[in-house]
Amino acid sequence: MDQAERQLLQSIDRILELTVHHFSLLFEVVDFAEKRIDEGKQKHLPTAEDLNPNLRFIENPFIGSLRANRAINRSIDQLKISWRDHDDVIRKIYNKLREADFYKKYMSAPEPGFNEHRDVVRQLFNSIIFPMPVVQFLFEEKNIFWATDSQTETITITGSESFENNELFRFIDKDVIGRMYHYVADNQGEMEVTCEESIMFHESDYYMAAYVTDRYLREMTPEWDEFAPLPSMLKTDSTHQDDDRDYLIRLFRKVLVNRQSYLVQIAERAENWEADRISIMDILILQMALCELTEFNSIPIKVTMNEYIELTKIYSSPNSKMFVNGVLDRLVTDLKAAGQITKTGRGLMEG
Repeated sequence: MDQAERQLLQSIDRILELTVHHFSLLFEVVDFAEKRIDEGKQKHLPTAEDLNPNLRFIENPFIGSLRANRAINRSIDQLKISWRDHDDVIRKIYNKLREADFYKKYMSAPEPGFNEHRDVVRQLFNSIIFPMPVVQFLFEEKNIFWATDSQTETITITGSESFENNELFRFIDKDVIGRMYHYVADNQGEMEVTCEESIMFHESDYYMAAYVTDRYLREMTPEWDEFAPLPSMLKTDSTHQDDDRDYLIRLFRKVLVNRQSYLVQIAERAENWEADRISIMDILILQMALCELTEFNSIPIKVTMNEYIELTKIYSSPNSKMFVNGVLDRLVTDLKAAGQITKTGRGLMEG
C-alpha cells in the first residue's frame, strides 16, 4: 500500500510537471515571434511593417510576469525542458495565432490593460495550443502515467477474408461488420473502412494539466510578483482534517482496506445485478462514495452523491449514472437507518 500511495502522489506531481511544460511552451512561442520580427528587420528589402513592427505581443507584461517567476524558471531548469527539436510545432502555433481574430483585435486595440494582456495569453493557450493534436502527442511522451490507446486504422474488406476473428471486431459491432461483408459480396468488390480507436475518457493528465495551467493564468493579478508559488494540485491546510492531501490519502487507504466489505454492501443493493456483472469503474466509484459517506464526517451527503454521480459521466458507461444513483440512494437510506452515517456540522446529515 505504501508503494501504491507513493506512486499515486507521484502521478499528481507529474501533472504539475506538464503544467510547467505549458508555461515553457508559451515562452517559446513568444521567443519565436520575437525572432520573426528580428528576421524581418534583416530582410534585403524590408517593408515599413518590418522596420516598425508591432511589439505588443512580445512585450506583453503578463507574459513578462510569468517569465520572471522564480518557481516557474526553477522548475523549467530542473526538468531540463527544451523545444529545440520542435521548431515546426512552434511555427504552427505562431501562424495560427497570427490568423486568430482575438490576436488581431488585441494587436490593434488602443490601450490594452492587464485583463486584455492576460486574456490574449489564455486564448492562445485554450484556443490554439491545448487543442492541437501534435501538442497532445508531444506531452503524452513526457508522462509515463498517462497512456492513451488512440489510433486510426484503415482496413479493406474483400470477399476473400474470413468473417470470424476479424480485425474490425476491435472497432465495430459484429452485426454491422456482417452487413458490410454482405454488401461487399453482393457487389463483388471491396470496401475500405477507416476506424478510430479513441481513449476511454478525455480526462487524462493532459486535460488536468491544462485545467491547472488555465486556472493559474486566470487567477493571476497585477500584484503577483516573481515570488508567487507554482499552482498546486492539492490544497493543504494543517488546521483542517479534510484538506486535499489528507482526503486523498485517507480515501485511498480506507477504500483498499475495506474494499471487500464495501463490495458486499454494494452487491446487496444492486437489484438484479451480480457483482461480477457490474463494470469495474462503477464498483470503484461506488466503493469510494461509500467510503466518503461513512468515513468523512464533514462532507455533506448530497455533495458525495452529486460528485460521484458526476464521475460516472466522465469515466463510466452511459447507463452508469442511473445505476450508481440508485445504489447510492439505497445505501444512504440503509446506512442512515443503521446509524452508520454520522455527519458533523449544521445541516450536514441532510445536506
